Amino acid sequence: MQFAILISVLIAVILSAFLLLTHVHSFFRIKSKEILQAFEESNTLLFASLENNTITEDTITTTVDHKTTKQILKYHGAWLKRYASVSMHNRKVIKMMYTGSKRSDNTPNFYIEDTNSPIVVAGNTRLEGNSYLPKQGIKAGTISGNYYQGSALHYGRILKSKTTLPELDSNWIKYLNTIVKGSYIDQKGLIDLKKELRNSFQNPTQIIYDFAPIFLEDHKISGNIIIQSKTKIVVTATSQLTDVILIAPKIIIKNNVKGRFQGIATKNIEVGKKCHLSYPSSLILLDQKVISENTHNNQVRYTKPDFILDEGTVIDGTVVYLNDHKTKKNRINPHLAIAPNVTVVGEVYCQGNIDFQGTILGSLYARQCIARQSGSVYLNHVYNGKILINPIDDYAGLPFVNSENDIAKWLY
Repeated sequence: MQFAILISVLIAVILSAFLLLTHVHSFFRIKSKEILQAFEESNTLLFASLENNTITEDTITTTVDHKTTKQILKYHGAWLKRYASVSMHNRKVIKMMYTGSKRSDNTPNFYIEDTNSPIVVAGNTRLEGNSYLPKQGIKAGTISGNYYQGSALHYGRILKSKTTLPELDSNWIKYLNTIVKGSYIDQKGLIDLKKELRNSFQNPTQIIYDFAPIFLEDHKISGNIIIQSKTKIVVTATSQLTDVILIAPKIIIKNNVKGRFQGIATKNIEVGKKCHLSYPSSLILLDQKVISENTHNNQVRYTKPDFILDEGTVIDGTVVYLNDHKTKKNRINPHLAIAPNVTVVGEVYCQGNIDFQGTILGSLYARQCIARQSGSVYLNHVYNGKILINPIDDYAGLPFVNSENDIAKWLY
């Protein structure tokens, strides 16, 4: 009798365990299906948003039955940051990415404003891809006895440029002007500078601000953090910066700095030797200096460029010089100087004069090229500069007007 009762109890326990296991499997199957559905819907929201560039600083929330979706589209340095989340029965999926302008068959590799002057190539210059040039075209020349070495003047298509550069999104320019004035400085988001900081992009932006210069030496800082100084920021080789944004009138990046970050300045940017900023990094000089003119020859002169990339440096992303001072068009010295053995994989956009002796794998846009050699200045000359095809087929870059969008980087 006792044995029969024991067997009955064991069978009951086994059946209960089987029913419980079946219920658990069913529960997890339903939850897994909900999570997969949330992933699919969040991806759908992001890809659908590629058709839209309307900035939404406030979260757009939609609730239907047990599902809530949220979307945010806002600038983050040189990129558009797109956020989408889907919540179902207390399960939440967040997807986020940087986007930029999509390349096309007609995307310029080299674009120079039409200033009624031809482009002159000298030395080991090489121009590949789509070259948008003044109507006077291109010709070979010599600088300090160094003749053009190429077998052809260009290796690709020649198209006619306009008297202005391709236009960047005015909303992006407005955003840059706003953040350099301190729009992100909010007491609720201010934090102290520490040796090690990390903030997820799923969290609100954290701000580090100081009136005095900020020196980033042995600091390890990553994520959704903005570091802003009223005077200058100096980055040394012992720092580890990942995905942060630096904002200051002057940004100095010392020799051998490695990292992935964005810098926005209003007076000067200096990048030392053998630095490597990995993708998607960006350096933007929004030139707001008060300028003066030489009344005798109507030429504005400076002792050195406003924006310098020194020898051996590699930038994977964008390098941008912007200014609206019309008088600067007459200046014979460069605003942006790219030294020999510098490599930019991406885009260089210069609303001014550029002394370009490095290599760009992607696109160069400039008002005018200037070569300074042996004490002389050569206008609209390219000396030893190389513009090669971007090796990244789906590269997404600067926000140009009326351009399609593509994914620059998935954040989550």
